[in-house]
Parts: sequence; C-alpha cells; structure tokens
Amino acid sequence: MKSISFLFPVHNESTRILKVRKFMNWIKKNFSQNSYLFIFLLNDCSDDTENLIKINFKKYPYMILKSKKKSRGSGLNLAFKKLRKKTKYFAICSVDNAWSFNFYTKAYDKMKKNNFSIIYGPKSHQNSKVKTNFIRKIISTLSRLYLSILFGEWNQDTQCIKFFKSNIKFLNKLHNYNYFAETEFYLVSKKNQTSFFNLAVKVKNDNKNSKINLYRILHYMLECLHFRFRHF
Repeated sequence: MKSISFLFPVHNESTRILKVRKFMNWIKKNFSQNSYLFIFLLNDCSDDTENLIKINFKKYPYMILKSKKKSRGSGLNLAFKKLRKKTKYFAICSVDNAWSFNFYTKAYDKMKKNNFSIIYGPKSHQNSKVKTNFIRKIISTLSRLYLSILFGEWNQDTQCIKFFKSNIKFLNKLHNYNYFAETEFYLVSKKNQTSFFNLAVKVKNDNKNSKINLYRILHYMLECLHFRFRHF
C-alpha cells in the first residue's frame, strides 16, 4: 500500500504538463522512496498530453487513469474507486505549480499528529500569500457571493489543493461534475461533518496561461444550480 497518491486531474494540458516535473522532483526529495505514486487523471484528452507523460516521466512512479468524460469529477471518482484501498492518503494537485510545494509536507505532518480527515490549502486563509491579477480577484469575490446565495454563508475557498484520508466514507457518493467537483467535495464533507483544517499557502497564479473563461464560469454556475436543486 502506498502512503500517498498525488492526483492530477488533466484535460488537454500538453502546454503545461511538463511543469509537473519540478513538483515531482520536490516530492522525491521530501518523501521516502516507494511511499507515493503520481496519478494522472486524463479526462477525455484529445491532445498530446498522454504521450508527453509517457516519454518524460519514465523515472517517476506514476499511473495513468483515463476517463471518457470531459469531467474533473469523473476522473477523481475513478481514482477514488480504484485506489482508495491501495493508498492511505489522497492529494489533489495542480499542473501549473501555482501552490507552494511545502503544503504537502505540512499537511502530511498535521494529519499524522491530529485527527483531521481533510487538510485544505485555501487562498482565502488570512495568512495565505496570493499573487494574482485583478480579474481573478473579482471572479473569486463574485463566486463567493453566488455560493453564499445558493448554500448560505460562504468563507471557504474550495478551488484549492487538498490532502485527505482515503477512507472518508463520502468519496463513493460524489457525482461526476466538472468545474463544480471540488465545491461538491467541500459541501458533502461539511454535510457529513468531516473534520478538516485550513493551512495557509503561498500561491502564484499563472495568469498568462489561465484556462478561466466565460464558458467555464457559466458551466460552473449551472452545475452549482443543478446540485443545489437536485442533491442539496
């Protein structure tokens, strides 16, 4: 059994996927050998992402899981189903290396010493240091307002890196949402009163290569509405 499975939800990331090597090298230096596995969740990829992974990541312990759906949630649920009995912890990561890597060592130590089930690395933490542009700040503010209207008071940043136990019961009850997948993760964990802790992080957004656009924002809003009136 591996201690940690690092999950990378991926959809057509051929221009950014090689950035992950920097993160993988850092993990290699800071975690014991054979204690971890990198999992690339290819969600209906149609570009060269898979080939780039196979060619460039041979020296790292990794696995590719492929979902035919263009859905972040579909890929994550596939990983939970196949790996939850083969790993002790899951970590959801980002291919753009925006978050400080030491979050994972801090989260791992925190979880071993305390009885938390989930550790979040939210940008909204009062001690987090975030470098981003004005547009992203506006989008984040409006997003929190929208979520508070639908689900009540909202202070949690859900679109962030996470570290959590693989034996959390609700992992087999999540839906195959795309952009809403990690917001659903938080809402369901809150409903199940799952213990969590927020760790301050350093974030430097890749504004130049950001994939945020009007389509994604509208899609996210519609998924929020669907969950609110069908499952909440």
